[in-house]
Amino acid sequence: MRILPFLLVALVLSGCGQSQAESTTVAASEAAVTHIDEQRRCHQCGMFITRYPGPKGVVKLKGQQAAMAFCSTGDLFQFILQPQNQRQVTQVWVHDLAQTDWDKPADSAFMDAHEAWYVAGSSRHGAMGPTLASFSSENVANAFANSYGGKVLRFDQLTLDNLGTMAGHGHKH
Repeated sequence: MRILPFLLVALVLSGCGQSQAESTTVAASEAAVTHIDEQRRCHQCGMFITRYPGPKGVVKLKGQQAAMAFCSTGDLFQFILQPQNQRQVTQVWVHDLAQTDWDKPADSAFMDAHEAWYVAGSSRHGAMGPTLASFSSENVANAFANSYGGKVLRFDQLTLDNLGTMAGHGHKH
């Protein structure tokens, strides 16, 4: 009978998200690429990345060994959606806020940005003020939008034209 509580927990958890096999979190081989230490600065604005809350982003470009890190998903998308940068992007990661804390997102919670669900226009602020909240689960993204406002979008729905109105601009220090 001791197994019953564990089975119930497993059953509930399996209905709440992805199985480990389906997880889109960064693989161990990519952990070094997505590591952001306290001295790392944002490629876009130069701010110390870990000093601010909210989801961050990392991108690899063709021909570059080192990945570039960003203090917010807003800065990340401002960079990767530029036409001259789009063709150079090989990999993009964002924090899965279903697996990590908003105030101090963990490196272990990075996921492929193309797989994420984004909430644009919420009341939660990151390093750059309003930002795009990123999630591996549509259900979690919808729950976040219900709590904090905003619209749930996919990667291919984000453009430079609508990014400013959805996520806001300017530093929030």
